[in-house]
Amino acid sequence: MPRPSSSLPALPGRGRRIRSRRTASGRSRRRWALALAATLVGAPLVATAPALAGSTVAPARAEADPLIVHLDSLTPAALSDNDRPVRLTGTVTNQSAEAWTGVNLYAFRSTTPILDGISLAASATIDPAEYVGDRIVEPGSFDTVDLLQPGQTAGFEITVPRDQLGIVEPGAYWIGVHAIGDSSVPRDVFADGRARTFIPYVARTDDVIDTAVVVPIREQVRHTAGGRVSGVRRWSTSLADGGRLDALLDAGESSGNTQITWLVDPAVLATVSRLAAGNPRRSLAPDPAQVPEEGGEEGAAEDAGSGEQPQTPDLAGAPLGPPAAPDEPLSGDKEAVAALAQAWLDRFAALVTGHTVLSLPYGDLDVSAAAAHDPDTYPLALSRSNEVMTALGIAHTPTLAPPDGLISPEALRAATPDGTVLLGETSFAGPPDAENSMVRLLGHKVVVTSSGAAAGGPGPTAADDPLALRQRLLSEAALRLYAGSTAPVVLELPDDWFPQDSSDLFDALDVSWLRPVPLSDITSRPASSLSAADLSYTEEDAATELGASSFTAAEGLRRKASVMAGVLSSPNLVRQQATDESLTTLSVRQRDRQGAAVLSARAAAAHLDAQLASIDVVTPSSVTLSSEDGTLGATVVNGLDQPVTVMVGSDSDGSLEVAESDVLNLAPGARSRLLLDVKASRLGVHQVRLVVTDQGGTPLGGSASLPVRAAQVSAIIWYILVFGAVLLFSTIAVRLFRQVRARRGAPDPDDTDPDTDPDGGTDRGAALGEPDRTEPEGAT
Repeated sequence: MPRPSSSLPALPGRGRRIRSRRTASGRSRRRWALALAATLVGAPLVATAPALAGSTVAPARAEADPLIVHLDSLTPAALSDNDRPVRLTGTVTNQSAEAWTGVNLYAFRSTTPILDGISLAASATIDPAEYVGDRIVEPGSFDTVDLLQPGQTAGFEITVPRDQLGIVEPGAYWIGVHAIGDSSVPRDVFADGRARTFIPYVARTDDVIDTAVVVPIREQVRHTAGGRVSGVRRWSTSLADGGRLDALLDAGESSGNTQITWLVDPAVLATVSRLAAGNPRRSLAPDPAQVPEEGGEEGAAEDAGSGEQPQTPDLAGAPLGPPAAPDEPLSGDKEAVAALAQAWLDRFAALVTGHTVLSLPYGDLDVSAAAAHDPDTYPLALSRSNEVMTALGIAHTPTLAPPDGLISPEALRAATPDGTVLLGETSFAGPPDAENSMVRLLGHKVVVTSSGAAAGGPGPTAADDPLALRQRLLSEAALRLYAGSTAPVVLELPDDWFPQDSSDLFDALDVSWLRPVPLSDITSRPASSLSAADLSYTEEDAATELGASSFTAAEGLRRKASVMAGVLSSPNLVRQQATDESLTTLSVRQRDRQGAAVLSARAAAAHLDAQLASIDVVTPSSVTLSSEDGTLGATVVNGLDQPVTVMVGSDSDGSLEVAESDVLNLAPGARSRLLLDVKASRLGVHQVRLVVTDQGGTPLGGSASLPVRAAQVSAIIWYILVFGAVLLFSTIAVRLFRQVRARRGAPDPDDTDPDTDPDGGTDRGAALGEPDRTEPEGAT
């Protein structure tokens, strides 16, 4: 019967995504499966029985399909011995530029079973236009859409009686929908649109196979040179209703009572937390957790004046991001993003409660590259992940789970012994024989995930469509039962999974022969031993790793941040912030943009360099010493808005020595005058460069150069001073001598009348009234 149609075109990003399927070359997980597929080229992968009554062969069309068919539901998801009919619902969209009329939608299926996982993997790679099964054209078993305008989408519903399927043997089968209609080209037998998937048939059995579904929270994290989260618009879209990160939480909620396991990159949680705080830049402010309480400032000031090296705090217990400036109001856009981020974070924390949570090394570290270029990076990322998860109050298990399912032997050896390792089946030279999907390799227990289930369904539907993933998971599990194995099927969903209707994945996992369990239930089981030779990691795999330049740039950023952390007088979070930024540049998700990640790390280091250089030293244009020894004056200026503790060192030729300064404690924007002792071993002009350093002697960038002259004129000055002193004291001695002699030669005033002649006569001069010319006492 005709189905009502929508007159509105499909809106991108809101309804179903129509997305090209991932190519096999982009998925190294399927290496040995594709190798088998290559051996089957030229021969049909699905042998079909003669067409049943009411069936017709579905030939292929070479060109792109003008109609896009999408399956929304398939009920039941797995066939059994009962007579329950199969119901398919979905949509058909006209992506051509002309109208289509009388569009019939037929179910099709194969009738010869696929009996093992490798054949199933090979079948999933068949070109969508290839023939895989016959249409069911019985009256009442198809649907019709009368008219589809360009861009228009219509729904359909098809119900096929069980006996018309012709499926009687256990195994996995093709099933799907073909669309055939009229346009400017008359109707023919070729399908104008199609959707395909797999459906398993499991006969009645008492056996049960366990399955664990791992939902990843992964995202590429980038930062600006100043330490803010970059790409805020991308993050806000992903966190908002209909975005990818929002859809992942929808998936968790739609799982209901189905046990799922969360695989989380703590860098994503830390980034969302920073957005919730307004996305502050890298902060030089004191660590709020270590700000002295009231009454404690006096002691802190005493410590600052003591000249001792300030202790840089450990990262343990550090918050999720830089402290926001309390006096910096958020703009309207930032407030909106902050609200989205906080709501998502609260929702995530509530959702994972009671579920198994696995934590990746911070930033989703490229562990294989780290093992090759900088083994110390992995423990650093592991420690930072633990800090973030602890700060959020989320119980977790450290985990290695490379997105491509591949890991180098060196990286596996370095894994923490109490953690979990997830590797795809194609990480091994051949499918491992592990009855519990657990192997022991290089001293570690490894969970073997299903590379086939993670590869998803066949095209043209998106491989990671929830229904396609569900049907592939059920088919993989059914084929294990058929082979007599009860090894659990572990489905690690694709790292960029974007479910549009996640309920399609979980709704039909309640079949009697399948039991969803948390991953922790599987990791507690015994493991089968494998040798190192069983791990497959080729030169081609190693060539995709991050290079040494990435680790050099990241280490340079961390070193620069350590210098800044030591210069700031108060305990701070600079080192922790820069560590977060550096680790995100080493993410496995940066492999496709390695050059940009290296430039990002270098830009952040240059930004810290510029801040350190704002602590400067100012000197006179030149200095002349009065001797070989003397002092050199300079002024140190703190251009930062935080107190700093620095010293001033020097760089000169070997004949001039400049003493180091005392430790200087400078307030924000303060200036400090200092005198440095200078000693020259030879006379002449010497070039001196004064450099601002930390207490360890590391230059900060601020410096000043000047000439210092040590001149011979200093000796002549001393000669002149000595001669003047000798002359002065000689003059004093002469005068004293004359005074003494004059006193000894004068008559006794008691025996002689100054007005009477000694012979008894009157003094002639006195008598004539002449003045007394006798020298006064003491005259010279």
